[in-house]
Amino acid sequence: MRSERLHTLTPQVAKGRSGLEVAPSREEIARRVAQVAAGRFRRPVLVLGIEGASVPSRPERARGRRPGQARQRARRARGRHAWREAKGVRLSLLDGERSVPGLSWPQVHSEDELGQALHQVKDAGLIPEDTVRLCVMGDGAEWLWQHVQALFPQARQGLDYSHCAAYLHKVAKAP
Repeated sequence: MRSERLHTLTPQVAKGRSGLEVAPSREEIARRVAQVAAGRFRRPVLVLGIEGASVPSRPERARGRRPGQARQRARRARGRHAWREAKGVRLSLLDGERSVPGLSWPQVHSEDELGQALHQVKDAGLIPEDTVRLCVMGDGAEWLWQHVQALFPQARQGLDYSHCAAYLHKVAKAP
């Protein structure tokens, strides 16, 4: 299958579905945690990564086919207000130098949708808070941490590498 077809087919298949539909079950996550925790004194670390990116939004005029064309290339968004913030949620279990993947939910578009996604993850029991140490990695946005603190008050917070490097660069330039 060609990449153009995948880019049009994937959103159609995923429409109306959530990341929980493809997430491992609560039992599978518990099995993975038990496997990583075997023979260790401390509980394993479960990393909840929340990352954002600016992605182009397609204007209505660029969607669909134009009359008389068999194939067309999608017009990309240009100009002002052509980008939107998309957030993604990812769960990974740390096993020494190795990361055991868990949940990947890449298309959360707004603050409210991120809060709803985190609520769904918590309600589904995908984060076994009593058997893991939860570390939340993100970009440092205050609104993001408000959702995390409300749902997971015992979680440790951290900045991801790219944002931490940017802050350190600003501090180094200050003198």
